[in-house]
Amino acid sequence: MSRPADRIHARGRFSGKPGLHRIRALCAALGNPQKKLKFVHIAGTNGKGSTAAMLAGIFRAAGYRTGLFTSPFLVTFHERICVDGMMIDDASLARLTDRVEEAERTLTLPADEHIGEFEFVTAMAFLYFVEQNCDIVILETGLGGSFDATNVIDPPEAAVITSISLDHMAVLGSTTGEIARSKAGILKKGSAAICAAGQPADAMEVIHAACPMVQIPEPALDDVCDLNGTSFTWQRKRWHTPMIGLHQVQNACTALQTIFVLRERGWNLPDAAIQHGLERAVMPGRMEIVCQSPRVIVDGGHNEGGANAIAHTIRTLHFRGNLHLVLGMVADKNVAACTETLETLSDSIFVTQPENERAMAAGELAQMLNHQSAVRGIYPASEDAFRAAVQQAAPEDTILVCGSLYLVGEAEKYFASDRKG
Repeated sequence: MSRPADRIHARGRFSGKPGLHRIRALCAALGNPQKKLKFVHIAGTNGKGSTAAMLAGIFRAAGYRTGLFTSPFLVTFHERICVDGMMIDDASLARLTDRVEEAERTLTLPADEHIGEFEFVTAMAFLYFVEQNCDIVILETGLGGSFDATNVIDPPEAAVITSISLDHMAVLGSTTGEIARSKAGILKKGSAAICAAGQPADAMEVIHAACPMVQIPEPALDDVCDLNGTSFTWQRKRWHTPMIGLHQVQNACTALQTIFVLRERGWNLPDAAIQHGLERAVMPGRMEIVCQSPRVIVDGGHNEGGANAIAHTIRTLHFRGNLHLVLGMVADKNVAACTETLETLSDSIFVTQPENERAMAAGELAQMLNHQSAVRGIYPASEDAFRAAVQQAAPEDTILVCGSLYLVGEAEKYFASDRKG
């Protein structure tokens, strides 16, 4: 029999008409495990994963048994479902895959519809978090909000909207206001509502209409970023996160505002736990250093907002040596807008493609670059691009791998193996 993860992936990304009817039916067949859990629900275009990691770190530091549901994964499927920082184990994954498949066979769905991958994994995660006696689950949406499978839950303890920008426009809409309308679908009566500061005006108008009482963090002051992380002052206290990038200040303030609101609602979240949890929270694949000599940084930003955050951070860090770019993207993103920003970071570009059916061919991506003279090679296999960049880089240089989370996952594997070797 095939591996559980392979059986899940075979279901495909889309499963029929947008709606919650499939996940509701599946959860009902499983005894509605989501109704036995408490959640912090997070939607947004950028910053969901980092904000979720910060919140999970703080709850863990406060002594709560904490579930964390994220997507996608970088190296192993198990990353998507974690409890207290530990990924779901093989035995549980296999057992729960069988259980959800068994429940699925009892369903009667509309013609030409089936349980898709994200719906399946969401239901499986609910079961696991119940089994693990989680006190709280940090639940990240997959796509949008209103019809995202995670939105099957009852009103959560808090609903959080992170930074909104243009992405998945074929599904969510062509403006940030339209995209915000989908994200705001997680805002429910009875929940605390928190929204990251600095949103586009049309997005903020939609969010305020959906929830007039939404809370927005006050601005941070004196933010500083280096290779050890990011520090800032917020509500007259100095805070630090090991996550690199001034954009992480927005995520951290959003997480802190959420924690302070939940503390008012009765959650025991002492100052020391908040400080400790924030200082220990990490998010793989986001401005993460995976090798030191030469320094290799990976970042999975794959839309215009993510590309702008990468560029701003790289310019803030002021590297001593040269910067070499390893670039690969999937074709259904706004590739032109991203490459226009990313290619300005370096005069040395190694163009490649992730191992994914949606990947843009390396040769096609190279043709889209304005600075053709900067291209040092076109590599259909990403490991060849990594190897070539390392060979060209001097010890004091920096290599930046970016453009796709799939590519970052391949870099994580490659450089982990390289370190072991």
